[in-house]
Formats: sequence, C-alpha cells, structure tokens
Amino acid sequence: LEATSLLAGIVVDTKSFTLQTGARTFEAASYLRRNGADSAMVQRLLKEDLTSFMKKAEIMKHTEIIYDHIAVAVAGASQKCSQLLIAQVADTLLNMTDIMASFAICERQDGLIGISARSSGQINVQIIMEKLGGGGHLTNAATQIEGTLAAAEEKLKQVLKQMDEEEGLFE
Repeated sequence: LEATSLLAGIVVDTKSFTLQTGARTFEAASYLRRNGADSAMVQRLLKEDLTSFMKKAEIMKHTEIIYDHIAVAVAGASQKCSQLLIAQVADTLLNMTDIMASFAICERQDGLIGISARSSGQINVQIIMEKLGGGGHLTNAATQIEGTLAAAEEKLKQVLKQMDEEEGLFE
C-alpha cells in the first residue's frame, strides 16, 4: 500500500510521466513496482466521478479564449466550487490545443472568489497571480479575492492587458 501510494504521488506530480521527468523518476517508479506498487490500483485511485466531471464541464462551457492562447473560464453566478475543482478546471483547460495558459474563476464555499492559473511554461502565471494578491510558481498559481465573479474576471483581464502592453507577452 505504501509503495502504491508513493507511485500514485509520482503519477500525479508528473501528470502521468509527461512533465518534469527524467531517468531518476522512472527508476523510482520501477523500484516501487518491484516492491509491490499496484499500478492498477493507482489508476482506480485517480479515477474521477461523474458528478465532479459534470461540474467541471459546466464551468468549462463558459470558457473564453483571449490573446489566441489563453483560456479563461468563469463559473455561473449561482455555482460554488471547492478550490480543488477550480484547480482541476484550470488543469483541464491547459490540455486544450494551442492553450499556453488557463485561468478558472469560481466563487468558493467561503464566499471568496478563487482563481486558479496554469501554464505550459511560456507564460509565468505566478507573476499574474501575485498582481492579484496570490502566488505560486511559473506553471501553477492561484489567488483568492473578495468581490464578484465579474469583478475578478475584469481584474484578471486588466492584469493580462497591462502585461501584454508592457512586455508583449501574448504575441
């Protein structure tokens, strides 16, 4: 069970061995498999339930593409989301063709507006989220702000516009 849990952690951290992997990553996974890690159980642990999938789809259907490569999805006004769900929406949008950065915006259970940001590496989402009071790192960042969904979306778009005007980031 311990080896399986560690292998599941590697699968999640590397997005199924597609990001930040090297020989040592595969050596560690092989070691865990030799010592009893159950890859079928890892797959079962990482499956998604239909309800969560439908909630993500409901948010993603409101996605707008700006600057040709940035996806911004804003949940409906009556929808409340966990921070995990907001992050999963941003992760999923980043997997779309030609998307270099994605942002998911939703009201959280505590009434704050959560914004999760993901990037494939060409756009530093940490800087964007820092300008909105949050943080993170180059490819994965977030913030929580007070206000409305519309105000949060507008603030995000203002930051993106300012960065594009100053640095030409999105050409």
